[in-house]
Amino acid sequence: MKVRSLIASTLAAATLSACGESTAPAAAPVNQAPFIDALPERRVPVSGVVFDPEALFYAFVTWPVNPEDPNDGAPPPALLYGLPTEIRASVWFAQVNLLGPEGQVADSSGPSLPPWGNFQTQGVVPDRSVVYAMRAEPTPMLSVGAGDFFPAEAGFAPIPAVPYHATTTLRPVSPTGNQCLVQAPVMVGEAGALGALAQTLSTETGTPTTVAQLVDPARGSVALVWMFAPSPVLDLFMFPSGDIAAETTVGTLYAIDWAPPSGAPGQSEMGFTATRNGVSSLGYYALVVPPGTSTGVSVSFVDTVTDEQQGRPWIAPPFEAGGLPPGLSFARLHAMAPVEETPEDPYAEPYPPPDFSFLCFPDPPSEG
Repeated sequence: MKVRSLIASTLAAATLSACGESTAPAAAPVNQAPFIDALPERRVPVSGVVFDPEALFYAFVTWPVNPEDPNDGAPPPALLYGLPTEIRASVWFAQVNLLGPEGQVADSSGPSLPPWGNFQTQGVVPDRSVVYAMRAEPTPMLSVGAGDFFPAEAGFAPIPAVPYHATTTLRPVSPTGNQCLVQAPVMVGEAGALGALAQTLSTETGTPTTVAQLVDPARGSVALVWMFAPSPVLDLFMFPSGDIAAETTVGTLYAIDWAPPSGAPGQSEMGFTATRNGVSSLGYYALVVPPGTSTGVSVSFVDTVTDEQQGRPWIAPPFEAGGLPPGLSFARLHAMAPVEETPEDPYAEPYPPPDFSFLCFPDPPSEG
């Protein structure tokens, strides 16, 4: 009884003491965190692979024969993870810049990484009215060819170690979704069409022309335009189309062709040649535009081949650039097989159209 009485009296004293001392309610704790009125602006990352399309072609056409199975063909020239041809063509340690409408750098990636040449930018603010271009820039650590994976001792033709140049990919990017995937900025070096073009221009003008002079932005624009065969998956397969003629509204076109490297005059290290106003057996052209005349550029194509088995002639849509950036740029295009119209099935279940927003194509221009 004495213990219970002692506890009760202690609680009563403590309660009375607290009531007597509290003349006002205790102040609420102050939140020291800064007040943010709105969330940070949403940004759309852009990712994919940086590659050399000439190295992809070269790796495909020079793929060594398998002595155990001569019928075992080369892997296709495609941007698919795991393909050896893609690894050989991937550009390691390049930087990708997203260029805004005025040519300003809006965002940059870290270096592209082995073995796929994959890159990712931090992202830009989504806005359907803004269209970006991708420019791949070389770094001192840049490497192409994955020579350690594909040594010459095993029969692989080495991708020449030559200077590479900043290349703007003429494929607009409009980041309006959550992310832009499967982007493929291009970078080209001096062992392909550029090396051949510099030799051809040197012969035409009688004055030696280097590749560095050729791609100097102060000297105008050089656009490499390659019309590939129809691709079975997006634009990831890059089989040469062959014998598609081209005509331009601005500048001079040079047909780019290829033969096994022999050191012949006019041939680059990887075997490319450039011929003024010819028809390329690869569907590959170099457009040279003097400074101050790079607007209103339109290159039209016509398939000169008739082959019912291949579904040719193919439809080759024109390349409409409007204006070319100064310096070096690259356009990767694909012909299309004619589509046979099939009667509509009135009993077929309707399906929503596929969502390709992850490719970040800009909206088509409005009519009227």
